[in-house]
Amino acid sequence: MGKPVLLAFDTATEYCSVALAYKAQVYCRTEKLGNSHSECLLPWIDELIKNAGISLKDLDGILFSSGPGSFTGLRIACGVAQGLAYGLDKKLLPTSTLTALGYHYRDRGKRIAVLNDARMNECYAAIYENSDGRFKVLQPERLVKPEEVQRWLEQNEVTFVVGTAIGVYDMNLKVEHLYAHPDASYMIEWFNGCRDTADQLWVDPDKAAPMYIRDHVALTINERLQGAKL
Repeated sequence: MGKPVLLAFDTATEYCSVALAYKAQVYCRTEKLGNSHSECLLPWIDELIKNAGISLKDLDGILFSSGPGSFTGLRIACGVAQGLAYGLDKKLLPTSTLTALGYHYRDRGKRIAVLNDARMNECYAAIYENSDGRFKVLQPERLVKPEEVQRWLEQNEVTFVVGTAIGVYDMNLKVEHLYAHPDASYMIEWFNGCRDTADQLWVDPDKAAPMYIRDHVALTINERLQGAKL
């Protein structure tokens, strides 16, 4: 049995990323768009489908980034995923942006933390362990203040840190760290590498939902005037 034909996309950050796994190849497009995800996501999906020489009907499933991330970005990804899934009668796999990023960099250390910029002086954070050929979640997605990050890493014996918060906040990191943004191909990489876990997470489109870590869903007038963003 060959590998499934998978479509994946991530709009949780300023980067928009779409990937298509077909046979032995992964087609991917990733760009920093700011707030233009809704204008580009469907055209990019169409572009990759055409490049692979297949149709949407050939998909076996759709992976979308459920977050954590920008509220608007998460709603765009979930909405597009649901629309495609309903129309094509396909299953959906809500995928953590942090988990996909952590899995891609799993060989950089035994314990890996992913820190993505959550704005409002906070990080979306999670910790993963990679040992004996197994990748697992040690600390699930949460919010961590930059000034609390180093102590949190030390408590969990983290050896490598990656994510979009690197360089944004002064976290006084004492372990190896690297700035990196999400990429939809990482979601497919995680699916293929953790198939036993991933296959348990498929849902019908009506069950798909964004992963909201922060309860703060709207900005006050003063916060907007000060340039705060969700």
